[in-house]
Amino acid sequence: MEKTTISNIETGISKKCDILYKNKTRLELVIENTTIKLTLIKLNPIEKYYKAKFSNMDFQSTGE
Repeated sequence: MEKTTISNIETGISKKCDILYKNKTRLELVIENTTIKLTLIKLNPIEKYYKAKFSNMDFQSTGE
């Protein structure tokens, strides 16, 4: 399974994740050792980061 890293924009804390699905504008992943699934999106396919909001926290990932 492909791996990536997700980071909390405000705190800078990063976690490793397993990628479930990825295309130019959507990234679905599960944080390792948890059951937390996040769907991150890009509003424009040329942006560098996929972004998501979960429990009043903002996350980002390059998907790489």
